[in-house]
Amino acid sequence: MQIAPSIQLSGFVRHYLFLEGEGAALHRLRLFPDGNTGIVFNFSSPLTLDGQLLPDAFAYGQITEYKDIACHGRARLFVVVVRPDGFNRLLGLPAGELIDKVVSLADIFGEGVVSLQHGIADAGTANGSVALVEDFFGRLLAGCFFAANPLVEASMQLIQKSNGLLSVGQLAKGLGCHKRQLERQFMVAVGLSPKRFSNIVRTHAFLKHLPEGARLTGYAYDSGYYDQAHLIREFKQITGLTPSQYLKKTEPLAVNFLQMKG
Repeated sequence: MQIAPSIQLSGFVRHYLFLEGEGAALHRLRLFPDGNTGIVFNFSSPLTLDGQLLPDAFAYGQITEYKDIACHGRARLFVVVVRPDGFNRLLGLPAGELIDKVVSLADIFGEGVVSLQHGIADAGTANGSVALVEDFFGRLLAGCFFAANPLVEASMQLIQKSNGLLSVGQLAKGLGCHKRQLERQFMVAVGLSPKRFSNIVRTHAFLKHLPEGARLTGYAYDSGYYDQAHLIREFKQITGLTPSQYLKKTEPLAVNFLQMKG
């Protein structure tokens, strides 16, 4: 289930997701980059990453490669999908400091998070859970937040509109800035280079066509790839799977969060 944020939080939150996955006593969940960051509340089985137990409530920054999370039984997750520059604007930290990191939510926002977790667990409905999160972060934003970087905002809009097909040089020229200026500011706000962010956007644009059985060769050229092999190579670099494996060997809980079969 996906729920849109309030207008107040729409500059920071892209949407809310409620995910449930069934499986064996131990199964694998794959998370791969989508250009966003997030906050996860886990209300069922323990999750581990690289053998380390994950907190029941944690934030994650930009991920540069896919991650396999082990789930010991049924998964029931509430995910706040944070916009690419959301943590930079909310915390005032360079986004690069959170790259490939998972941080306990209590370490970021204090012990008030424990009450929030308990409240969400007892809420009973998706809308009730969202209301609690909106109240918590709404109060934080009322205290202080950082304005969006207009150059980064404009570049992200262009990247999304073009499905990631514009080069960094084309972006800089269209925005009337130097390429290095754009790259530097983008890294601070988003935590990825504009080129890497564009590659992720392009891959997800392809994913929208994948369930339709699109012909890879034709779509490769239409999407700016040199050939089908280039498309498959970039897709596998981001997801760890070929397009056919994505369809046959996974059960998507979300576009970029998969329950692996077998």
